[in-house]
Amino acid sequence: MPKTKLTTETNLKAAFAELRKTNPLLDLEKRTLKNDVEYNVFKSAPKTLRDLFDAIPLLHGDFPLLLDQGQQLSYSETISKAKNLANYLAEQGIKPGDKVGICMQNCAEWIIAHLAISGHGATSVPLNSWWREEELKYGVEHSEIKIIFLDRKRYEFIKDLAVQKVIIGEDQIDGCTDFLTTVKGNHDTWPERNAKDEDVNVILYTSGSTGMPKGVMLSHLAVINALFGFYTFGELRGIIHKEELLGVENASILLNVPLFHVTGLITQFLLSMLGKRNIVLMRKWDATEALELITKHKVTNLSGVPAQSWDLLNHPEVDNYDLSSLTDIAAGGAARPEEQVINLDKKFRIPQSFAWGMTETTAIGTLLRGNDYLERPNSAGLCVPDLTEIRIIDDKWNFLDVGQIGEMVFKSPTNTIGYLKNPEETINTIKDGWLKTGDLGYLDTDGYIFIVDRKKALIIRGGENISCLEVENALDKYNGIVESCVCGIYDEKFGEVVGAYIYAEEDLDTNLIKEFLSKYLANYKAPEIFKFTDKPLPRIASEKLDRVGIKELLAKK
Repeated sequence: MPKTKLTTETNLKAAFAELRKTNPLLDLEKRTLKNDVEYNVFKSAPKTLRDLFDAIPLLHGDFPLLLDQGQQLSYSETISKAKNLANYLAEQGIKPGDKVGICMQNCAEWIIAHLAISGHGATSVPLNSWWREEELKYGVEHSEIKIIFLDRKRYEFIKDLAVQKVIIGEDQIDGCTDFLTTVKGNHDTWPERNAKDEDVNVILYTSGSTGMPKGVMLSHLAVINALFGFYTFGELRGIIHKEELLGVENASILLNVPLFHVTGLITQFLLSMLGKRNIVLMRKWDATEALELITKHKVTNLSGVPAQSWDLLNHPEVDNYDLSSLTDIAAGGAARPEEQVINLDKKFRIPQSFAWGMTETTAIGTLLRGNDYLERPNSAGLCVPDLTEIRIIDDKWNFLDVGQIGEMVFKSPTNTIGYLKNPEETINTIKDGWLKTGDLGYLDTDGYIFIVDRKKALIIRGGENISCLEVENALDKYNGIVESCVCGIYDEKFGEVVGAYIYAEEDLDTNLIKEFLSKYLANYKAPEIFKFTDKPLPRIASEKLDRVGIKELLAKK
């Protein structure tokens, strides 16, 4: 790939200034939000998700939106079903602001449900479909949802909870509503009442360093500005490097990340609706199926977590598939190892992208693409100019200079308005509009961010956050374990996997431990590396666990 001049924060800002002269839809205005902080927001963007959904059929009409296991729905057909479902919710007494849950694998019903909830002005609560019974019950009860859309497998986990249930699939269950009955009708309009732009649109649960999942509240304004921010960055890249990220003729994306994840929801699903892309749905990740779908449907955009790129790169039959339709291979959630970036370029000769963001920032943060990425594969990229900003702070919230390492803080109208029922964590995380990311890094002279470590006790395995303390709490319930320490251990495919260093006074069977943990933890959270000791775990002077030293012990072969 021929090299071009590296993008800088300065020339990105200049390009944005020129872009706003020709595209007033991307113009910004200053606005003070409920937190009494002033931000730049998109002046002419839709105010709520309903406003966006009303515009989409006019823009995209009969263009295919969803392809799900042979079922195809156009943009207009999908919005029509969502309006019927929204009116059903209104008939059930659901009002704007009420919480409605979704828990199932990726499917057309998931998307229709979310569109309906958002269009009605209620708050969508996508729950992790990988959760086990204890985790799922916690999510349902903590969020206080009034209705939940789910499949039969997830129903079995919460069937005893007093919440109205709508079931997808062919199975009819006494006391539950069949999903198909909720989308029937001929409603041309949404229910009368709508949300306001600073109202909560969606609550996404993420593992926190304290162990319990945290409900991240994202407003309509945050979601809309994140979508237009991503779109703007694509337009700017087109100006500077003559590349097209969105607006490609007959564009399509393989939706291969769970929709309960901010990446699946925002950058794969909703951004596709804004950019007129056909969405090819995957129920769950499978590398062979992904290659088949890309070839069959001529998919143009592939995104996901680095582990998925690794799976394709190392697939034994990858050369037997036609991937010539791809225009971009994107990743987020965790950084690709530099070696993977190089090998992907050698193998596919397709522009690569990387995006750093968090659930708390509505997925948007920094972006990196093409030659810029190849030149700086260890960087997380640049911010969307004028809309978002990253700074580096010390422990006393003092801003640090270029090149100095500290905690990354992020300021944007896309930031969360806080954590559900957790004001203490909200106060500790957000100050004067700046959100503490928990990542340590530095900025270079061109405005690029480099992430060097994490401050919080979190493991990022294939893009999924795992709380070390949550896994330790589950391990410590096992009879025979005196104490445990959990750390992230480098892995070529997933970036990190869970390692457990265990103090036990007797020999323990790891298979029995894993079986026990399945009652409490989703599979991806379970330790993959076990090491045992018959002595108390090492500690530092403060009597806290020596996590650095224990991590070194776990990493030794």
